[in-house]
Amino acid sequence: MDKSEPKSFWSNIILLFRFIAGIDKKIFIWLGISVCISALIPFPYILLSRKVIDSFANGADYSATVKIIVIMAVSGWLIKTMNQFINTELDKKVKRLEYEAIQRLFYKMSVLDYVLLDDADTKDKFGKATKCVMALNFYELILSVRTFFSSILILLGVLGIIASVDVWLLIIVSFVIVVNAYANSRLKKYRYKIDNELWPIDRKMEWYMQFSANIEYAKEIRVNQLQKFIFDKYRKLSDTYYKLLDQITNSEGAVKHIGLFLSMLQENMAYLVLGYKILVEKTLTVGDFTMTFSAIASFKDACSGIIDGVIEVLNRGRYFSKYLEFMELEGNSSKGDVPVTINPVQGAEIEFSHVSFRYPNQKEYALKDINVKLSPFTRAAVIGDNGAGKTTFIKLLCRLYEPDEGIITLNGKDIRTYDYKEYQKILAVVFQDYKLFSFSVRENILFSNEGKIKDEEIYGKAKLLGADSIISKLPEGLDTLLFKDYDVSGVNLSGGEGQKIAILRALFKQSEIMILDEPTAALDPDAEKKIYEGFEMLTRGKTAIYISHRLASARYCDVILVFKDGRLCEQGSHEELIGMDGEYKRLYRIQADYYAN
Repeated sequence: MDKSEPKSFWSNIILLFRFIAGIDKKIFIWLGISVCISALIPFPYILLSRKVIDSFANGADYSATVKIIVIMAVSGWLIKTMNQFINTELDKKVKRLEYEAIQRLFYKMSVLDYVLLDDADTKDKFGKATKCVMALNFYELILSVRTFFSSILILLGVLGIIASVDVWLLIIVSFVIVVNAYANSRLKKYRYKIDNELWPIDRKMEWYMQFSANIEYAKEIRVNQLQKFIFDKYRKLSDTYYKLLDQITNSEGAVKHIGLFLSMLQENMAYLVLGYKILVEKTLTVGDFTMTFSAIASFKDACSGIIDGVIEVLNRGRYFSKYLEFMELEGNSSKGDVPVTINPVQGAEIEFSHVSFRYPNQKEYALKDINVKLSPFTRAAVIGDNGAGKTTFIKLLCRLYEPDEGIITLNGKDIRTYDYKEYQKILAVVFQDYKLFSFSVRENILFSNEGKIKDEEIYGKAKLLGADSIISKLPEGLDTLLFKDYDVSGVNLSGGEGQKIAILRALFKQSEIMILDEPTAALDPDAEKKIYEGFEMLTRGKTAIYISHRLASARYCDVILVFKDGRLCEQGSHEELIGMDGEYKRLYRIQADYYAN
């Protein structure tokens, strides 16, 4: 055992106990009772079996012997029954604790900074944390702690019994246990090392399994006949995965062979020592022999329990530390604490001052030296070619990422100083890659506002967007379940239909700043026109930002921001930009010629 391991062992137990105390302190009571009751189990048989055997050997009164047997049986049964009851209750408490740990893990993932979610290291940490609670590692960690402490109590009880018979028996048993413990410790460390290599492979394999069955990829896979290409990649990963598993299996086999040999050696040495004392020295009775062998078995089990408990706490504690490490991840979004207050009369003023940004691990800037001020209640169009920086501009405004240089302000204050949750409430965004959920249409539109808004209001706004006919034709109207992930009766919407529902959802968030990223990409020109007209009417008194390749949104806007190669190359009204004969005019002419032809 490494010098650092005892410290790590107790550190893991302290961390575990602190975690338990933060959720349910009553578990300590059940755990303590379980330890004490478990430690009593072997002693009725160890202590009373000697009297039973000697009674038979010495020809004692049969009725007296029966009484001893009854006492031994009843006491053993009572202790085991109590132990079973306590352990059942403890198991229920521990499983509830594990369930709470799972809930906290997935909630943590849902509130973690977006920039961290986009990081491979974070994904690996999440995988390891998930393994802690989903693969029973957390549950087994607590049981290992129980085994460790109950084994200590058993060891203390049988130590005196064996030592009183012969010290050599202690030496023999201890030697076997130490060697076995060392072999198992090396195996556990090796397994943990291999597990670290398996985690990223397992995550990739799971990703292949998920997307191969994902309806979003299904068309591409079939039309492009990608089945063999994808399967070959999966098979290469699985070959590597199972080769690593074979290494673990081979190591486990070797350790088991060592354990079998040492166990056989221990039993034969014990027979020799005890036989000598009975047959040659005549210092032991047959009852002593039975009691000693029972004590040796319990001593061996207790030592193994202690050593296994230490090894399990060390190794499973590593998984638990990964869980805690993930749970302690903090991004920059948690640092803001200024309340967000927007006066409905004054509105929201947004300003980018010398803002530059590049994505993690990228050399090139996605945005460079952006300077723009959007007055309250402005309608702004953000346009440009693919990769120009339009969506990045919005991601920074939404605080999904933070600028590498410069500052973004809302009503004169750095947006990073605002309370993150409050700041998100003032933003209603329809992203280019928007997602609807496998909930009802009503839930997808209202979420937590469900029950607070009447159907008439939903249909009223839907009509202005041309979405009322979509809802009306659904079999259960607003209560229709979307998608077939959990129910065969679920309905799939077309891209344009889903986009309208997503826009409707943004409207019902009732935020001060509305952002539509490619809001009409899946719509025909007539539907696009209706969306913009309806949206313009519904967002009066708010700041609205449209991002689009298509310039139809520009006619509804006060200012147009033109991005090119990560820079804001032009800004102004439609008339001003047409007069500049620059990038906007080039894009406008290209689209005008396209639609004319």
